[in-house]
Amino acid sequence: MESADQAVAALVREHWASLLRSIISFSGRVDLAEDALAAACERALTAWGEKMPAHPVAWVRRTAQRALIDELRHEQSFVRRQHLVATKESVEANESTPSRIDDRIEMLWLACHPALGSESRPLLALRFVLGLSTERIARMFLVSTSTMAARITRAKKRAAQAGFALTSSQEHPERADDVARAISVAYAAAYFASDESAADLVALLHQTAERRPHPALKALDVLISLTHARRDARIGVDGRLLTLAEQDRSLWHASEMTAALRQYTALFPSVGYAEELRAYATIEAAHAVAPDIERTNWNLIDAAHERLAQLGDSPLDRLERAAGGVVSGRPIASAEVERLRHELPDHHRVLVVGAHLLRQEGDDLGADDLLRRAIELCEYEHERRALHHLLSGSGTNNHRP
Repeated sequence: MESADQAVAALVREHWASLLRSIISFSGRVDLAEDALAAACERALTAWGEKMPAHPVAWVRRTAQRALIDELRHEQSFVRRQHLVATKESVEANESTPSRIDDRIEMLWLACHPALGSESRPLLALRFVLGLSTERIARMFLVSTSTMAARITRAKKRAAQAGFALTSSQEHPERADDVARAISVAYAAAYFASDESAADLVALLHQTAERRPHPALKALDVLISLTHARRDARIGVDGRLLTLAEQDRSLWHASEMTAALRQYTALFPSVGYAEELRAYATIEAAHAVAPDIERTNWNLIDAAHERLAQLGDSPLDRLERAAGGVVSGRPIASAEVERLRHELPDHHRVLVVGAHLLRQEGDDLGADDLLRRAIELCEYEHERRALHHLLSGSGTNNHRP
């Protein structure tokens, strides 16, 4: 028999977005609805241990509605809403939703409302769409739970002040770039933290790109699919982040890569963020089809980096380009490394590229010093182990994850 913990976890995974959308529609309050739903799920952990309800989704919805009504009463803003309180029979009769996929997409569009800052959207996407706990999101973004709780609270307050309303995503295609950016940031955090929500975000992206076709979403779908297909090869048995040169390519998910490469061939040149994502997808596609690091098509990768430079030439793009140069064994320009160190002074990967430059110039002691500083700045344990491996002198010339 399923335990209360398992039942609640399954409910959050499968129904969180549709429940939250229903409660926001009921109350008109983004901030209170999310808190009420979280409280109802916590209450279920205790109540369901004694007796499992016949209709778990209806039970949580009704409990959340009651908690929200109590909070509205405290705010003295409960006006003409009692007729909306569903009876047990009516809630259970309407327990099923037309499409949980569409509910997830609509909540994703809501989390990417333009009134929210770009730093808030990935956090609310993880909360509103996947229902992840604040503690778990904090671990993914490498901050304390209290810090993350404050960030999420501020974002929800801003949402309430802006008077968010549930509208159709199809009415706001202009948010597609912001949706793509939010998924990209959330996935990167989950992937590097080895959090299982990375797979959920991949599924969410597949669904969103299929149902709301947009160049940025399609290109991001290809890019993340190719990256995610390498997931089982990226960490060694010693817990160390492995470079592309070190990874066992037989562990790459070939069927996923084939499907993503087929989608890649259907991408067309675009503009803006969509074109940036297509360029990055080109780099990942070049690695995906290469039998090993030596036979990688570096000319294709160089062309993709040139395209990125034309689009904006950001410091992170140049860091990616420098890292690619290290992987291919080509000389690194000292002027470019100095520029990166000036623009990204606290980025540990800039120090790693700088260490490779010093090794190239024969300064092993200076390179070791930069690697030690990079280890101090790096917050992911498996990446720190990879840097220790480089520091020990047994590492390869490649550091690209």
